[in-house]
Amino acid sequence: MAFNLWRRLRRFFCTPCGMLNFVYVLATSSVLLLMHLMYINNNLKSLVPIVKTVNTDIKRVLYFQTSNLATKAPTHSINIVKTDWISAQNRTLVSKRPDVCDSCFPHHYTYILDNEEICSVGADKRDVKVIVLISTTHVNTARRKALRETWLTHTRSNTGDVRYAFLLGATSNNADQVALETESATYRDIIQEDFVDSYNNLTLKTMMAFKWASLKCKVAKFFMKTDDDMFVNLNSLKDAVTKYSSVLEKGIGGYCNLSREPIRSKTEKWSVTYEMYPNKLYPPYCSGTGYVTSMDVVEKVYKVSKDVPFIYLEDVYVSLCLNRLGLNATHLPGFHAALQKIGCEYQSKKLVTSHRLTPKMLHEAWNLKNCSKKA
Repeated sequence: MAFNLWRRLRRFFCTPCGMLNFVYVLATSSVLLLMHLMYINNNLKSLVPIVKTVNTDIKRVLYFQTSNLATKAPTHSINIVKTDWISAQNRTLVSKRPDVCDSCFPHHYTYILDNEEICSVGADKRDVKVIVLISTTHVNTARRKALRETWLTHTRSNTGDVRYAFLLGATSNNADQVALETESATYRDIIQEDFVDSYNNLTLKTMMAFKWASLKCKVAKFFMKTDDDMFVNLNSLKDAVTKYSSVLEKGIGGYCNLSREPIRSKTEKWSVTYEMYPNKLYPPYCSGTGYVTSMDVVEKVYKVSKDVPFIYLEDVYVSLCLNRLGLNATHLPGFHAALQKIGCEYQSKKLVTSHRLTPKMLHEAWNLKNCSKKA
């Protein structure tokens, strides 16, 4: 039987017709194999965006993001001093965030860009009453430009009694970094450290502000932290810090929430799980959109921050540092965490801050006419 099979195969391949059959079978098999490989390749390509999405989501969970840009990436192992147990919906959970720790959150990041002369005095520069540090991101070039053209003009390009700087983290986009370095060389008002610039790292950016002010702007009497979508009436600001100076020696002031529960819904923007923060209420805190304090408090908050475990909500984190120090948060008139209707109030003593202004709106508020009294 095997011999007969061999004879048939030899007849099939060794005759002219057999050779044609062989070529046909080989060609058909090759085409089918090629089509199969192309199908696999296309399916693999379709997985790329899915993999990228998963990778992004994973990064969002990791609140301390590090990159190759960081030359000193701290380790955030927590030495637990106190473990809190809570009960919720008949479940008992262990908090992963203790109230205090032993050097679990040191700010060991390195400056990429620094403009130390911002707070210099002497010659034609006035003494520094307030240092205003503004949180921003690389893509918000137009916002920074609008601020320099509007309310920051009162700083006289950082020679007046109010000084300012923009705060940024690191980016992996080379074009954005080059543009930022050019902007820094032009305006000398950029401060950048090597942590990854992201929403979940706003606490790092805020602690960078406290660190820089403590070490590089000791001559200032008062400190303000704000954002790049804010309008700040600097004359009203100076009046406010003078009027409430005794309050600001004992804490911070601004638009403050004196009793606020954590948001537990995972679909909300500022969601905080029980594991991240187990307590029923946050300590009193001031909105990160704009608050003020004395330089003495700034130094104390920066020093204690290394022993206060991280939470990604930067305004809440500052309140936890204040709570550790036994300091207060005080609601002050004129500070607003929402957009105020654009009108003559922007040029009066009644308004210190307003939130969510576009560059166009900033110019509109700045160029108001027919107002009886300008601030």
